[in-house]
Amino acid sequence: MLLASRWRVSPALLALGLGLTLGRPGLALIQPQLSEDGGQVESVCQIALLTSLFCMSLRLQAPFEWRRWRAPLRLSSLGLLSGWALAAAAAKALFDVSLLQALLIASVLAPTDAVLAADAAGGVSETSESESHAANVLAAEGAFSSGLAVPVLGAVLGLMGLESKDSSSVGWLGVLALWSAAGGVAAGAAIGVGMSRWIALLDFDRQTDFFEILVVFTTGALAYGAAEAIHTSGFLAVIGAGLALSHGGRWRSKRRKRALAPRVLKIAARVERAAVLGVVVLVGAMGPEMDFHFRVLAYAAILLALIRPVAVRLGLGSLGLPAAYRKQLEWVGVRGAAALYCLAFAVNHGLGARFGHELAGITLLVVAGSILAHGLTASPLHTASPGALSS
Repeated sequence: MLLASRWRVSPALLALGLGLTLGRPGLALIQPQLSEDGGQVESVCQIALLTSLFCMSLRLQAPFEWRRWRAPLRLSSLGLLSGWALAAAAAKALFDVSLLQALLIASVLAPTDAVLAADAAGGVSETSESESHAANVLAAEGAFSSGLAVPVLGAVLGLMGLESKDSSSVGWLGVLALWSAAGGVAAGAAIGVGMSRWIALLDFDRQTDFFEILVVFTTGALAYGAAEAIHTSGFLAVIGAGLALSHGGRWRSKRRKRALAPRVLKIAARVERAAVLGVVVLVGAMGPEMDFHFRVLAYAAILLALIRPVAVRLGLGSLGLPAAYRKQLEWVGVRGAAALYCLAFAVNHGLGARFGHELAGITLLVVAGSILAHGLTASPLHTASPGALSS
């Protein structure tokens, strides 16, 4: 970390290089392959994604006010939908795939990474001015888009006849996706509110932070378990639980009794980064599966340099954000754990070998390319203009 700080090298770049060194491109100490190790890759990415989403949501402490949350909510709804449609259109134009396959490619690559995006913009701020920090907007967008990507991916797989028995009913798949998203958020938020009441009862004059840390991380596990029990999204459940805890179980900031202890937030920051960097190492180790054909390289460039800015502009609309601030949001669209999890999930649900290999090559190249591009440009992004969300 000292080397990364001194030379301003992104930790994600170092992790990607470590993966390339340990994998088949280098020493071949680890050789993960989706065709043979898809189940293990999916499990590792699922744990890392759940952990990072929960820990990141604990640190998003801006009060629940529309003017402070409108940018990330619009980016993860209108912006996500716009980017998904444009990415699908580009995939259909560049590759020899069907419409549903193009939609699947777009669904896998739609979510941005909350931790890597926030790092590229300078890191999440937990101060009272966090709502004016671009990294917080990118972190919230990444968390929400990652949580929403899985229900959408399931719906697309259902349309392809791979995930749902009733694959012919578009309306039924839509209802299932809506229930998965809404039910997951509700279940997680309810558990987070209840556990925050328990934290408020702790005697911090006599007890150390250990009990609070234990309750906090137990909350994440309970939220995920409850969501799975009622067949909803565990990813959105841990986000809902984390946000409920970070706000003390209160909708109104004036009614909060106590924020989470600083030590809890520091541990959460370390855990989320370790989880995501572990996935980046895995991406590097899977380097030989990347597809460096011209069409794939062109698709990656279009996705990062053209579709991302257009989607952000369509998502934010006429919010009147400063130009420098908007440009920062337009550029930072790094992919990470969510994309790799969606890839493994799709491959493990019966994709044909040919298309599965093609999807893996595209996804891994886009993820690695986005980490490389944003890692090299992270330093100038740290000086972007703040203050947009408080307008």
